[in-house]
Amino acid sequence: MVIWMVKKIIMGNKLRSAVPLMGIIIGVASIMGIFAISSGGEAAVKKDLASIAENRVLIGSSQGYDLEDINLLENMPIVDYVFSPEMNMTVNYDELNKMKIEGYTKSAIKGKELEIEGSNNIRGREVLIGDKVAEKIFKTSHAVGKTFQINLSTGKPVELRVIGVYREDLGDTLGIGSIYMDIDEYNNLGSTRVVNTVVVTYKDKEDIEETTNYVIQILSRKNYRNRYTILEGNARYLKIEKIKDMINIFLGAVGIVALVMGGLGISNLLLNSVREMTPSIGILRTMGMSEKNILKIFLLESTVLSTVGGVIGILFGCGGAYVVGKIIGIPSIYYADQIVTVFITSVGMGIVFGSLPAYRAAKLQPVEAMKI
Repeated sequence: MVIWMVKKIIMGNKLRSAVPLMGIIIGVASIMGIFAISSGGEAAVKKDLASIAENRVLIGSSQGYDLEDINLLENMPIVDYVFSPEMNMTVNYDELNKMKIEGYTKSAIKGKELEIEGSNNIRGREVLIGDKVAEKIFKTSHAVGKTFQINLSTGKPVELRVIGVYREDLGDTLGIGSIYMDIDEYNNLGSTRVVNTVVVTYKDKEDIEETTNYVIQILSRKNYRNRYTILEGNARYLKIEKIKDMINIFLGAVGIVALVMGGLGISNLLLNSVREMTPSIGILRTMGMSEKNILKIFLLESTVLSTVGGVIGILFGCGGAYVVGKIIGIPSIYYADQIVTVFITSVGMGIVFGSLPAYRAAKLQPVEAMKI
C-alpha cells in the first residue's frame, strides 16, 4: 500500500519531481567527477617519473654521476630510489617507427608502481614495454616471453626479450613508446655512462632540505672535486598541491551547494505534496491509516528521489570525468569507498530534507485535514 502510493505521488506529477531530482543529479555528478579527476591526477603525478613530487629532489653535478654514485645514493637508508631523466635514448625497431629506451635500477622500477603483466625483475636484455608499444610491435598486448630487435646508432641490431608488459595510463603524445631496461645493460648498449642530473626519492616526506644537504655531503666526500647543487626541490610540487586543493575545495563547494539545493527542492516538493494531499491524508487517517504509515509514505518518496538521483549522478559523474580526463590527458580513477560515500551522502540528504515534511504530514489530525 505504502509503496503503491509513493509511486502514484511521484508519477502523478513528473515535472514537479524532476526539478529536485536534477539538483541531486548535478550535485552528485559534480562531486563524483571531482573525486575521479583528482584521484587520477594524483596517481598520474606519482606514476610519472618526473622531478616534481613531494618527496623528490633534482640534484645537479658539475662533473656528472656514474653508476657507482647512483648505487651509493640508493644504498642510503633514507633514500627510496634514484633515477636520471637523462638516461634515455631513441632507437629504431623498424624503418618507420621509433621507441625510447630508459635505464632504471630495480628500485626505481618498483617505485613507478606499474600495473604489470609478467614480471618487473629486469636484468640483462630482459625489458619492460608498454601495452601500446606491444600492440605496435607484436599486434597484441600479451607479449611476455616474446623477443624483438632494435637498431642502435651503430647500426648493430640488438635482441631484447619482453619480461613484462605495463599499462600505459597516460600514453605518449609523441607516439614514441618506452622500453624500461636495467641500468647496467642500458650502459652496455654504448650510451653515455655519466649523467649530470639525478632525481633522489626519499622514504620520508619530511625535512627534505635537511636530508638533501646530508646526501650532498656524502657525495662530496666521495667526489671532493665535484660540485652538487639542488636544481629543483619539492616547493613547486607543494605549490601545485596547494592550487589543486583550492580548486578541489571550490568545485566541491559547488557540488555540495547543488546537492543541498536538490535536497531543499525535495523538501519543498514534499511540503507542496503535503499541502495538496491534506484532504487525502485526512481521508486516509479517517480510514485508519496510522501516523507511522503516513510518515513512511513521504519519507520513502524523498528517499526514492535521492536514491535515483544519486545513482544517475554517479553514472554521469564517472562518465563525465572519463571524457574530461581524455581531453586533458589525466586518467579518471574511481575508488569504491568514494562511490559509496557519495551515494550514502545523496540518500542521507534526501532523508534529512524529507524528514520535516514527512513528520508534518504524519502529525496532521483527521479533523484538521478534512476542514481544508
